[in-house]
Amino acid sequence: MLLLLLPGEPQPPLLTAALGGDVMLGRGVAAELDGAWSEALAQVAPVLSEADLAFANLESPLTTAPQVACGHDLRAPGGAVVALQSAGFDVLSLANNHALDAGPEGLRQTRAVLAEAGIQALAEGEAVCTPDWCVLAFSESLSNREWLIQAVAAADAPGRLLIVSLHWGGEYQAAPSLSQQALATDLAAAGADLIVGHGPHVLQRVEWVDDALVAYSLGNLLFDQSYPLDCRRGAILLVHARAGRVIAFETIPTETVHGRTHLTFSVR
Repeated sequence: MLLLLLPGEPQPPLLTAALGGDVMLGRGVAAELDGAWSEALAQVAPVLSEADLAFANLESPLTTAPQVACGHDLRAPGGAVVALQSAGFDVLSLANNHALDAGPEGLRQTRAVLAEAGIQALAEGEAVCTPDWCVLAFSESLSNREWLIQAVAAADAPGRLLIVSLHWGGEYQAAPSLSQQALATDLAAAGADLIVGHGPHVLQRVEWVDDALVAYSLGNLLFDQSYPLDCRRGAILLVHARAGRVIAFETIPTETVHGRTHLTFSVR
């Protein structure tokens, strides 16, 4: 979309979005913090809270419901929401493979805890939209590909930044798969302006696909994985947009140390 302004006409307002990767508040993170939840993301809170939109993928059900799924237990207590609220998150994706670790009751409790904290939660295929931006959340393994593309096309609107969150890709893979790249191309053609990936638990590249900015994986913003070492690292993607188009971006590297997210350089 080409925006034409008459001489002397004011520019549309600038929108800033801060987007992170996987956040996990259970297991080793909970043990390290020992209830000091506000310390978990304190160092990155200025970046997140100053943005018009702060977003990440939450891998921890916030619930007292028992685990019903096989595999890793990433559940965290409801009190852990303090970490997310004090960091300044506005929207969190629950569209991932751990959303139902504690079954439907665990998901219900998670949504209720987040809602009480003023944070919008997006389960599989859900969206939250304002006049300036719209976020849709999907997991590649759960969503029908054609339905996903149609949902993105239906959400496209002039002058509104369309952000697609995707839980996709192979774990610990430093390069996006051919499947990720093909889907990114299709979503860009459907109208996505910004595609934000998570799930591999390591960083993957950021690039332009046609007119869409694609961050294939932003790694772990907060997690307790210690191996491989790349799992300790992540990035906040800081995007500047105007009239629904990304006009500039930067990546802010982070690292998890003892259950706390640290910036790896100072932000002025």
